[in-house]
Amino acid sequence: MKQAPRIPWLALGLAGALGLGGLLAWSATRGLLSLPPCPSKTLLGISCATCGGTRAAVAMWEGHLQEAFHWHPVAVVLALLTPFAMAWDLVRAWRGWPYPDLPDHLGWRLAALAAFLATWALQVARGI
Repeated sequence: MKQAPRIPWLALGLAGALGLGGLLAWSATRGLLSLPPCPSKTLLGISCATCGGTRAAVAMWEGHLQEAFHWHPVAVVLALLTPFAMAWDLVRAWRGWPYPDLPDHLGWRLAALAAFLATWALQVARGI
C-alpha cells in the first residue's frame, strides 16, 4: 500500500501567518487599518506577553529590525527562525518523515511556562 504524501502543515501555517501578518502590517502603515488597543493594558494597566508585537511586526515590515527588536525581542527572534522551521518542515514532508513527538516531560513544560512569564515580565518592566 502506497503511503499518502506528507503535508507540510508547519510550513503552510507559517507561510499563512507571515502573509496575514504582512497584510496587516502593510494596512497599518498605510492607515487603512486601525488596530484596537491591548485589552490587558486597557483594563488592567499592565502589558501582556504580546504587547509590542504589532508594532514590532510593522517595524519589521518596514525593514527596521532594531526598532522591531525594541518593541518585542522575542517576536523578532521567532520571525528570524521562521524560515528555518519552514525549510525543516518542507524537507520533512518531501522525505516522508513523520513529525517528531512533542516532549512529554514536566521540565519542558516548565521551561515553556518560564519563557512565557519571562517575556511578560520583560514587557511589563519595559513599559511596552
